[in-house]
Amino acid sequence: MQAIIELTGKPGAGKTTLANILGEELTPASVLFIDASLDQKLTLTLAPEPPQLTLGRLFGQRTEATGSREAIDWAFHDLTVGVGEENELLTVGNLPEEISIADKDKLRYGLNRLAKTYDYVVIDGYHPLLRQLLPEEQIRTVEIVTPQGLIDWQPPQEGEVLYTPALILNRYQDEILPATLDNALTQRQIRLIGKVPPYATAEDRIRRLPDDFKNCLLKLDIPMNLSSP
Repeated sequence: MQAIIELTGKPGAGKTTLANILGEELTPASVLFIDASLDQKLTLTLAPEPPQLTLGRLFGQRTEATGSREAIDWAFHDLTVGVGEENELLTVGNLPEEISIADKDKLRYGLNRLAKTYDYVVIDGYHPLLRQLLPEEQIRTVEIVTPQGLIDWQPPQEGEVLYTPALILNRYQDEILPATLDNALTQRQIRLIGKVPPYATAEDRIRRLPDDFKNCLLKLDIPMNLSSP
């Protein structure tokens, strides 16, 4: 596993669209998509049919009964659904934010064993427990913000992320940055890696968005096999 890329932001910010583009850009590397959003839009977009088992359902049904590490491996093997030749999808579902230390150790073991079999992990959405289960030093958070989201934007809370998160302004023209964001950029609480403009037509969006998004991602300090446009 070379990197974990976590796309965060409010509903409608563009996380799912960009997660799909990221998966395409990383081809032929193998990608584990993790749908951590409440609306499960990534699952609806990628999965041919709804998954029978989510991480939340696995926790509710099996953590108490799962004793051996071999059993945990088998349980996590049932979690993913194929979404391409090399890529698979794991849906978080109704997973509690706080669980016992023993259950956390089981889920951490199983999730990391699963994640290590892929070249990249792409997370659509934010779930606080995932931050505790996955290796924080490998997580790179990219926050997606639209002009509407700029109005009440707040900087990351202390301790919320280990590394300075990156920021992409989506559908951005010449909006004035709010003082909270301007101050956060000045104080290096967050790092602006790019602005994705609005597009005049759907065809223009399809043609230009992948390259515009890729230009942003090339500024991340992670190993990614993205070719320059």
